[in-house]
Parts: sequence; C-alpha cells; structure tokens
Amino acid sequence: MAASAEILLVLALVALYLQDSAVLLHFDEVLVERAGRGWRVSTGSGFEARGRFLSLPNPLLPMRTRLRASWLHPSGAQVDTPADLVRFGRLLLPVRFGATVVGIVLLGVVPWLLLGPRDPVLLLAALCGTWLLVLAMAGWIALQRAALGLPLRKVLALALEGLLCPPHAINLYRRLCALRGFRGDPLAFAAAHLDDAARRRLRAEVASRLDLFALADDASGGRSARLAEARARAGDLLR
Repeated sequence: MAASAEILLVLALVALYLQDSAVLLHFDEVLVERAGRGWRVSTGSGFEARGRFLSLPNPLLPMRTRLRASWLHPSGAQVDTPADLVRFGRLLLPVRFGATVVGIVLLGVVPWLLLGPRDPVLLLAALCGTWLLVLAMAGWIALQRAALGLPLRKVLALALEGLLCPPHAINLYRRLCALRGFRGDPLAFAAAHLDDAARRRLRAEVASRLDLFALADDASGGRSARLAEARARAGDLLR
C-alpha cells in the first residue's frame, strides 16, 4: 500500500509539471523557440481542443526560450531580432539554471528517494533545497524587474506559486517568456531567420489553420477579407 502511494505521488509530480507546461494556442498563434543555435517557429501540434491547439514543450529543456506570438495581430511594428531574444535569455540565466536544477531534484532525486531509500531526512532536505532555489530565483527576478517590466506583486505571485506548488517552479523561465511575449510579426521573423524548408512548412501550417478557422466560423464580410489578407501576407513572406 505504501509503495502504491509513493508511485502515485511520483506520477502526480510529473503530471503537475507536464500539465503546467502545456500551452493551448489560438488558431493565429505560433511559438518562436530557440532550437540549437538557431530558431524555430511552429503552430504547435495538430491536436485541437475547443478551437485551441495543444503544444507541449520538451520536458527536459525548461531553460529553452519559447515565446508566444500572433501572426494575425502582431504586437508593435518592430520585430524582435535574435540578438534581442538572446539578451533576454542571458538576463535570466540564473533563473534558467535554477529551474533546471529544480527539475532535476523534483523529477529525478525526489522520485528516487520515494521509491528507493525512503529516507524522510533526505526528502526534507530535497524539498528545502527546492524552496531555497525558488526564493533565490524570485530574488533575481526582483532585482531585474525594472528591465523585465514586472511589478513587484507579480514577482511575489510567481514566488508564492513556486513555493506552494514546486513542480510549477520548473516552468518559471517559461512563465517569464509568456509574460514577455514576442514583439513584432513572427512571420517576418521566420522569413528573415528560417531556412527554406522551415518557411515552407510554416506557410503550410498557417494555411491549414486558416482553412480550419474558415470552416468552423464560416467567416464572411470584413473578417473574410482580413483572413484573405493574412493568407496572402503569409504566402508572400514565407515563399
């Protein structure tokens, strides 16, 4: 019975982390993501739930920069450059490192302790270490909050969430990416920084999303014209 409870606890830790990592994208949204030394722009998976599309990041890479953006309603006139995104990642390097360590402790060390030695002192030490890391990451974010444009109450909310639900602390850098968002037109970014094959793949994905939306919503009038304009712009930029 005890072993079953410990297995369930391990599964709960993993499930909480994965559930918190998942993103549901609107039909016009993409993710601009670091991929090796380059960048990737994708529309997520083809799994649809109530008009939203599931995207689950690599669970082993919580330190990867991953920004959400709309190609139908770009934010601002100026597109983020790779240098801008690299600077953002470097600014939060301690958070990226801390989130990775928290992931190793909660998804590696803690399950091993639960299913192996079952030493309560070691378990308590692992949890205390996790809380200290969360506080340290929150402290760094507080120091950089002016550069990040975050109010103090948001920093406190992030810290409290990580302390109350440690698996969510693994996604702290992803949360900061979500708060920042991508600035500008992600299609223009893709046109400038993706190779030919990646641009063609993204163009096909955008066209597929537009087709699905048109079928589901029976768009007409001004909305239909806007979608036609978006289709033409995507085709021009990503050819």
